[in-house]
Amino acid sequence: MIYDMRIYDFQPGSVPQYMAAVREVALKIREDHGVKLAGWYHTDVGPLNRVVHIWAYENYAHFEKAREAVRSDPRWTKDYVPRVRGLIVKQQDMIMQGADFFPGPQ
Repeated sequence: MIYDMRIYDFQPGSVPQYMAAVREVALKIREDHGVKLAGWYHTDVGPLNRVVHIWAYENYAHFEKAREAVRSDPRWTKDYVPRVRGLIVKQQDMIMQGADFFPGPQ
């Protein structure tokens, strides 16, 4: 498995708005395209207005196929993106390998 770890910094006070858009729209879209949520976190102490999410993929081929499918899904472009556009200040995206002792998402 590989993991797509995304770190987003948001406009102050906009994390609840972002989380609602993900909960109501984005999670279902990713799920429909075979992407598993491996972790979701938001800061309580430290850099505020930060969200980290981790998505599990079988391999790089699965990542590429699913990424293209999500990006071209009309629900993504028409329902999700307009809700979150303008909320993000900074984004980091990394592909991570799981350690041999990490069981991965269940």
